[in-house]
Amino acid sequence: MKHDTEAFRARYRAAMHPRYSGRLHALWIAVAGLTVVLVSMAQLEAVQTFEWLVLALALLLGNIGEYAIHLSLGHRKKRWAKLFYQRHTGDHHSFFTDSNMQWQSPSDWRVVLFPAWLIIVVVAFIGAPGAWAFNHFVSTNAAWLWLAGISGTYVLYEAFHFSDHLPDGHWLHRLVPGLAAMAHLHRLHHHRDDMTAVNFNLTFPLTDYVMGTLRWTPLEPTTTTQD
Repeated sequence: MKHDTEAFRARYRAAMHPRYSGRLHALWIAVAGLTVVLVSMAQLEAVQTFEWLVLALALLLGNIGEYAIHLSLGHRKKRWAKLFYQRHTGDHHSFFTDSNMQWQSPSDWRVVLFPAWLIIVVVAFIGAPGAWAFNHFVSTNAAWLWLAGISGTYVLYEAFHFSDHLPDGHWLHRLVPGLAAMAHLHRLHHHRDDMTAVNFNLTFPLTDYVMGTLRWTPLEPTTTTQD
């Protein structure tokens, strides 16, 4: 049975709170995440080479985490995470399909971005405990680099995912190398027959490549847009 994307979109929009602001939602995520990154980086003093590896570790674990959470919670039903599954497979993949990937107004950002409170949860329950451990067992610089890395990966995920739902040929895809390719990978993921099997990374397809779930098809010519 063919999925009626426009009918779902109409129902979803009708059920939204009238005071929801997509611009404030996006601004909060950007300000909160980047503030943690900038404050953390400002604390660094005489960073040693091995300490930078903590930042690399945070980015690597972020890549693995986005893959694992996307696959195991976003596309696999679990009783304790049914809200996550419903929001992702139920809402996001019904609102956006491979033939209709673009949002139409900032109010649609509600179904693109994670809930505004989630960045606080990530910083508090992943960033902060890790920073404490690195500060206790490695160094203060390592602690701040871990916190910056965890917050940075969250912001990158949101930014890349947002860019995946921009119009084809958008100027941002032409300006930033790799964005158009990642948007294409995400479009392939949104094919309703393939969404549980391929392309779970959104920032860089490293874990997809390692796990054998990376799928690529040639990019089709797109009409350039200035939006």
